[in-house]
Amino acid sequence: MGSKKWVRKLLLATMAIAMIIPMLAACTKTDEVKPGQERVLRIGVLYGGNDDTYFRSQYTDVFEFSKQGAINIEIVPAVDQSDRWGSNGEYKQPDYVEAFKKIMTGANPVDVVVIDASQYQALVRDGLLKQIDPLLQQDKIDTNDFVPTVIDGLKAMGDNNLYGVAPTFTSEALFYNRTLFNEAGVEPPTDNMTWDQVFDKAKLVSKGEGQDRVYGFSFNHYFGSDPYWDMINTYVTPLNLRMIDDKADYMTVNSPQWEKVWTTISKLVAEKIIPGPNAEMPESPEGQFNPFQYDNFLSGRTAMVLGDYSFINSDLSDAMKNADKIKGFTKFDWDVVTFPSHPEAPGISGSVYLREIFAVNQKAGNPDDAWDFVKFVSSDEWAKLRSRSSYELVARQKYIQPKDGINFNISAFYTMKPTPPITQKEEELFSKYSLYELNEIGRNLFQEVMDNKKGISDALKEWETKGNQVLKKKQASPVYSK
Repeated sequence: MGSKKWVRKLLLATMAIAMIIPMLAACTKTDEVKPGQERVLRIGVLYGGNDDTYFRSQYTDVFEFSKQGAINIEIVPAVDQSDRWGSNGEYKQPDYVEAFKKIMTGANPVDVVVIDASQYQALVRDGLLKQIDPLLQQDKIDTNDFVPTVIDGLKAMGDNNLYGVAPTFTSEALFYNRTLFNEAGVEPPTDNMTWDQVFDKAKLVSKGEGQDRVYGFSFNHYFGSDPYWDMINTYVTPLNLRMIDDKADYMTVNSPQWEKVWTTISKLVAEKIIPGPNAEMPESPEGQFNPFQYDNFLSGRTAMVLGDYSFINSDLSDAMKNADKIKGFTKFDWDVVTFPSHPEAPGISGSVYLREIFAVNQKAGNPDDAWDFVKFVSSDEWAKLRSRSSYELVARQKYIQPKDGINFNISAFYTMKPTPPITQKEEELFSKYSLYELNEIGRNLFQEVMDNKKGISDALKEWETKGNQVLKKKQASPVYSK
């Protein structure tokens, strides 16, 4: 499945190149460049290897062609994929920020870096990225043309200044079944709701028992999802609640904040407002196959779910278009509103991702071409072509439009801000020291809470005690270093 998606994306990129080349070539002055005298633009990426075809087809081929041979682009990986194992055979977790620093400050520094949000924030903090606000003003590029999700998110990570651009992003919104809300006589959800407001709505539309149960809310649209992981990966993220301290020396879970989170989610499971581990799957009538039976939202079993933009352009639109042909499926009215937020972090979503941020190295040897390239990937022309993607959104707002004439609140996907990465990302510590056992301990204890076998306060104390024992063992490991 993954290879098919890759091929599809590559074909779309190839078609985009074919369409944009004549336009760029027509407005580009041909430079007289002799072999070996072209300017070199070095672009640093996280991983690389023998085949960088996909990255080039997505971002650099058209730019390089438009320069009529004046520029030769070199792709420089920050991390050597072949050097992943230590002398004892253990996996070595790279320090991605340090890896980028090496290719940005060495004898032959890269000119551009393509980084994610956590690396961006760290490199801004260390003064390694060039501020681009003056360059945007100089070239009369209006940041108001870009969605708040991208610009406000980048500014929040750069002390209200811009040090890079993200030409695309992914995000989630809150999908709701308007038909179920109308039947229950409940006002449907609106933009900018808090989590508690969403849960209150969910309680009003939940109904039925057993296989006929309709849940008010689900963290995703897949049947059988785990409430613990939904809590950890979605609900907790904007709060920046930590399991461990910055050095992975001790657990930080035995706190009032964690107790409040566990109380909220476990109560929703107990009251059957959200699907729990004992949720029953309805049986299909004999002889009928419903391809959406395992989808909480399309099956009509959940009134509200969190989902990303690609859900609309795949299963959801397909189901609504072919409702008359699908046995066991009932068409319904739907829409989306913004992702819920916490009062402590208003307007911030834990499901907005800026995975590819393009920035100019402060020490770039070729800063002019570097900015020219960054400007290109965030240009109006590039956004227009990339907007055809069904899996991600472009940063330029005017090209974010519903496809196939579908009418829904598409702005819900681009008004929330991403969660600013914490200074030392917890997930990196988990990976570096292989601390995944901590989550397994927490998951088992949360299951005991849901089964009414253990109180929340006692469960958190036990998580802290057992987790500290794991950390103490890890501290004796050769890979555990300060």
